[in-house]
Amino acid sequence: MIKMKNNSNPIDVNTYFKEVFTNAGIGIMILDANSSIEYINEEALNIFGYKYGELVNTNFSTLIHSTDQDYLKQFIKTANSSTPSEFTGIHKDNSAFPIELNISSKKLNQTCIYTVIIRDITEIKKNEEKLKHQAYFDSLTGIPNRTLFLDRSEIALNQAKRSNEGLAVIFIDLDEFKELNDTLGHDAGDVMLKTVAQRFINCARKSDTVSRRGGDEFTILMPRIKNIEDAVKLAERILLSNKNAISIKEKMVFPKTSIGISIYPHDGDSIETLINNADKAMYYAKESGKNQYSFYNSKI
Repeated sequence: MIKMKNNSNPIDVNTYFKEVFTNAGIGIMILDANSSIEYINEEALNIFGYKYGELVNTNFSTLIHSTDQDYLKQFIKTANSSTPSEFTGIHKDNSAFPIELNISSKKLNQTCIYTVIIRDITEIKKNEEKLKHQAYFDSLTGIPNRTLFLDRSEIALNQAKRSNEGLAVIFIDLDEFKELNDTLGHDAGDVMLKTVAQRFINCARKSDTVSRRGGDEFTILMPRIKNIEDAVKLAERILLSNKNAISIKEKMVFPKTSIGISIYPHDGDSIETLINNADKAMYYAKESGKNQYSFYNSKI
């Protein structure tokens, strides 16, 4: 028994710390030398979906996904590491979810016991995925953005160089898009952008990457093309899709697209060069009458 300073009422230390353990806002378990659960607090029970008494004497490993079992054994062996580690936990309903564990060990009466600190990081992971999606995908259309396009393009170009394969970069600009925004409003422009983005995906191959660079500009990466006809077919499918009007604010609007095409290795050996040359070809198509495609050549 001890007494708090300036307090005549003694406090039972064991009772006090048991209450702290029980009501802590983080999951805590005490394991014996064989990893069987000796004590578990309310938060840990809530994390795994169990009631009091259901997990006592259960081996802790049953709460961890089978794919993480070997890693768990290693992690327990290296207990007292100050760095927590991520595992996949198994809820009472058998659903998997991400958790973070920190394990410390201590000798007590010549017996090793383990203290396990558990955090459910489901929301953290969701936020990470959300931020990752925002970093690599366009918020309006939901398709890859410029950053993801460049990442995939570099990988595809390296593959093309190793395998001596062709690669095409398609640069697309919506014709008369500013006029649409000015006459029907930016919300009408958003409808147009989302609709044509989906059309581009439908026209492209599964292996292609359709991305929005910003504004009314789009790019398509075509890896492993056999010849320039692969790029021609894609451009023609897009132009054909333009013949289907889009209903915007009770008006039927036909999209128009100027398309520029550059081919590796003929038109450049870097992604930056290929994009720039496809851009030049797109402007040539626009200046030549719009709603058509053009290949890059050095005379443009």
